[in-house]
Amino acid sequence: MDVIELRPVDRREVEEVLAALREFGEVPADVVLIFADRDSARELAGADVEGAKAVESGGHYAVVVVSPDKLSLWRELAAISALNDVDAVSIWARPEHAVGELAGILSAALYRRVVDLYIARRDVRLLAARFNPQDIPVEADDVRRSLVYTLALDATVSMAVAGFKSLAEELYLRARRIPIYNLYGRFRDFVIKNFKFEYIYNYLSLFSP
Repeated sequence: MDVIELRPVDRREVEEVLAALREFGEVPADVVLIFADRDSARELAGADVEGAKAVESGGHYAVVVVSPDKLSLWRELAAISALNDVDAVSIWARPEHAVGELAGILSAALYRRVVDLYIARRDVRLLAARFNPQDIPVEADDVRRSLVYTLALDATVSMAVAGFKSLAEELYLRARRIPIYNLYGRFRDFVIKNFKFEYIYNYLSLFSP
């Protein structure tokens, strides 16, 4: 992997980042590693970067590293994988016939679940340590948005799909007991068992907009 240093970097930091990348494993795309300060990272990524951020240009990827945070690094590698692995894309990408806002937000939510699925399969405890059950459920202005927005934040779905159902349920049971909780729980169970856009989109179509 090519490494570009746009800021002073000691060898320990380089080795820490490279070790995290090796532990994640192969990514279905060529990736350049760029160590940058916050200003350079903002210029490269077009937004503030706290840990790491993947940047794509013409089918080529760079992972810009401001600080060597393992979960942040893995999320960016997983994001690249989710965009370039055919099996992953088949889960979150919406088919041509699925149009409109609901299809768009569901696709985005499933993309996030696929990204976390990559992480859960490698180190579920790393993912669990950063998950806050009190962030879910989410109440929006209608039921379908509530369900999908909650799915986007619910890393326990990815943990369960990865095979860590006991841990996923333990964390999920700490979620806030607000009115949407039971309805989301049924939706969540369906998603875990039918982890693909088309099935979930059809399920959501049962609810009135």
